[in-house]
Amino acid sequence: IQGNGASISVLEEAGIDQASLLVAVAGSDEVNMVACMLAKQAGVARTVARVRNPEYLEDKNSGRNFLSGIDLIINPELVTAREIVKLIEVPEALDVMYCFDRKAMVLELPIPEGSSAAGRRIDQIKTEWPLLIVAIIRKKKVLIPRGSDRIMAGDTIYLLARTEEMANVERYLGLERRQTEKVMVLGGGRTGSHLAHILEDKNYAVRLLEKDYQKCEILSEKLRHTLVIHGDATDLDLLKQEGADQTDVFVSVTDDDKVNLLACLIAKHLGAKKAIAQVRRSDYIGLIQSVGIDVGVSPRILTTNAIMRFIKNNKNLLSVTFLREEEAGVMEFNVSENSRAAGKKLMDLYFPNGALVGSILRDGEVMIAKGRDRLQPGDVVTVFALNQVADKVIEFFD
Repeated sequence: IQGNGASISVLEEAGIDQASLLVAVAGSDEVNMVACMLAKQAGVARTVARVRNPEYLEDKNSGRNFLSGIDLIINPELVTAREIVKLIEVPEALDVMYCFDRKAMVLELPIPEGSSAAGRRIDQIKTEWPLLIVAIIRKKKVLIPRGSDRIMAGDTIYLLARTEEMANVERYLGLERRQTEKVMVLGGGRTGSHLAHILEDKNYAVRLLEKDYQKCEILSEKLRHTLVIHGDATDLDLLKQEGADQTDVFVSVTDDDKVNLLACLIAKHLGAKKAIAQVRRSDYIGLIQSVGIDVGVSPRILTTNAIMRFIKNNKNLLSVTFLREEEAGVMEFNVSENSRAAGKKLMDLYFPNGALVGSILRDGEVMIAKGRDRLQPGDVVTVFALNQVADKVIEFFD
């Protein structure tokens, strides 16, 4: 329907009186906010608004503002900055996801030539720390593996373990965790500003490059410990002078995808250990690693995931997050007394091919799932599934 989303007549034409959810992601913060307020007045139970201007947020940490009739406020720049921070904290990973209030985590990790994990069957990997390989990306295809599948050099794996034990699990697989101290950020816009503030609080040594002098002045007043540098980060001499060759992580978050890609390539050429590029065109994501950049982050995909985690499609489906290639997802379910899965061992569930239970939260304790584990009412489980079998998985927890 073509029209202004902040117009009550347009919303009525769209059937707002019969909607249970409104998601407002127009380009204007004000339109999104007004649309949500009108929707609430029309009886819509839940509303989500994309809001970029931090001045509108009453609580920057939670991102929620219930007083204005908006149940969830999504700030794409803040969501992106927080995602980048996770990648800085675990620099060997291409993606980082947390489950059960950060008690468990999933890392996307490349398997290089010479890795001790390469060539091994999954069921042959035995450690004192429980782990699970929940997905493998091989030749751009996502596989949900079984125990008989082998990990091959060149694969990218999704590794699940308890957060406190993940570093030990990585070490066992020959994937040593690196320490990050020095971070260089290109771009002093909202994402760069959010990122610098968060990194300051975590005591990283941060240098922020911005070519707009007026922005530099504003940033230098707001940031306490970040060194704000005026200049163009695609300038090879400037990057050398500012120590890009000694940088643990280089992050480019300007509004120009091409500048972000070029700056990251230059930084990698100079010796930066890891380069992260923001790309607004999500179709670029699959090309990032092939051109020599470590990680690409898409604000659009991250915003979609944030909204999907808020939306419950089913009374027992708590959240949904897409994996990087978007061919598979991570679903979190509550096991109710009426669920088909309740009271059954995982090996007896006969899940569809392309799906597996990864972890179980029971009485506040996290278990990495095994075939003989029996699901109980009250459990919360994470399930990894290819998109084509997701609907069948949901039936097990109805």
